[in-house]
Amino acid sequence: MLSAIIVGGGPGGLGPLIWAAQHRLLPDWLDRGVAVVERQAHLGGTLGRFGIHSDSLGGSYLECLEAPGLPEALLPLRDDPLAREMAQYRDTFPPLGLVDRFMRRIGIALASMLAESPTSSLHLSTEARTVHLRSDGTIAVETIGSDGTGATLFARSAVIALGGHQSWPQQALLPGLTLAGCRMRRVMPSDRALSSDGLREANDILANAGRRRILILGGSHSAYAVTDALLALPAADRLGAGQIEILQRREPRVFYPDREAALDDLYDVDPGDICPRTLRVNRMGGLRGYGREMWRQIARRPRTLPEPRVVAMPMQQFSATELRSKLERAALVVPCFGYRSAMLPVFDAQGERLALSAEAGGVAVGDDSRLLTSDGTRLPNLFGIGLGTGYRLPASMGGEPNFDGQANSLWLYQNDIGEVIYRAIHRREAELAGEPSPDIVGDRHRLQRARVAVLAGPDARLLALGGDLARGVAEDVAYGERAAAKP
Repeated sequence: MLSAIIVGGGPGGLGPLIWAAQHRLLPDWLDRGVAVVERQAHLGGTLGRFGIHSDSLGGSYLECLEAPGLPEALLPLRDDPLAREMAQYRDTFPPLGLVDRFMRRIGIALASMLAESPTSSLHLSTEARTVHLRSDGTIAVETIGSDGTGATLFARSAVIALGGHQSWPQQALLPGLTLAGCRMRRVMPSDRALSSDGLREANDILANAGRRRILILGGSHSAYAVTDALLALPAADRLGAGQIEILQRREPRVFYPDREAALDDLYDVDPGDICPRTLRVNRMGGLRGYGREMWRQIARRPRTLPEPRVVAMPMQQFSATELRSKLERAALVVPCFGYRSAMLPVFDAQGERLALSAEAGGVAVGDDSRLLTSDGTRLPNLFGIGLGTGYRLPASMGGEPNFDGQANSLWLYQNDIGEVIYRAIHRREAELAGEPSPDIVGDRHRLQRARVAVLAGPDARLLALGGDLARGVAEDVAYGERAAAKP
């Protein structure tokens, strides 16, 4: 019986494996049995399809290779040409094409460890079809390979990491108005608009837009990243003043390394915007990277060149009739409404399909990363990680009190969230084997030195710790904050 099945070998699915690798736990986990199921022919994800830069600093991608306990199979990655190329972006934002190649290189190394393990396995070009909760407390995952051959994998736990999908047609813009009810000329959701193919298509649309508006819907990071990417296109030189309109429900929050930096940028700081763990402003929910700089130009912050081709305005200032007219007259409409987690059908021990929260439009997981059913029940050994899961950070992981969104970050997948899942899987194994729950307190000294949160308590939630660990995590990082704090 395997310890775990990980469905999806992208940044989310690899997160718990990379966390375990950083803490000298991966070889033992592979000895207990891990199966990774990935529909692509490689591990590492598909970030290379995007033609933009990351909103995380290059240093955040390299941190996983800097851990002192890294397995021998991963040590050569430190001197790999891709790692050296990433190091050139340690304090800046690397293109996602480079991030994709870097993650694939890590995927190759992890694939070799899986292949060499007699108890673990890698299933590339394989699609998971269904998940079944069995009466003995274990899980079965039905798969099908590219040749049509079906197989069933059995484990004590499973992790669903299939990424996210956008659901925009039924999104309510104003009472009584959805995009599905509008006859728009061209619609391109943000994941398409940020792809290399989508940007080429958008360049043709801009070249023939005349005086028609380009409407960006939403105030998320994607909205400002799309705006920045469109303005970098050759045809954007033809755009007139205010021709790109960002229609948002509220002003975006913006990241700053500290309160003084925000005030220097003429940004009003609410006490609830400050993360008590790091003292950063809008640590989790703030705009970063190129999207942040786009906002600063539009908002005419100090030491920026104003961008007259873009205006941002509240969507609510229009009536439903006025907004519908704007949408239908626009040359291009780009919805930027975020992602929902992709799920698999899950059946209980009686063969009845469970109604998952994610499938009903809710968050996919609780703060322990366990999948939720539509009535809020947490499935004990089925976890979710990655884009669109709706993960909300518990207080012990930090984050500003005003943050009301979901946490999506490769750094979090490889650190705090990855740890939550690994620890819970390990405890589940002990429970099913009739053994006492693993004593995590014994790991505390080692984890203090690593400056990561310690998972403790029978309910699998993160609990805040005091002493040296509390002081350590106050200096901890997310999204490359260690690099961001450098002068």
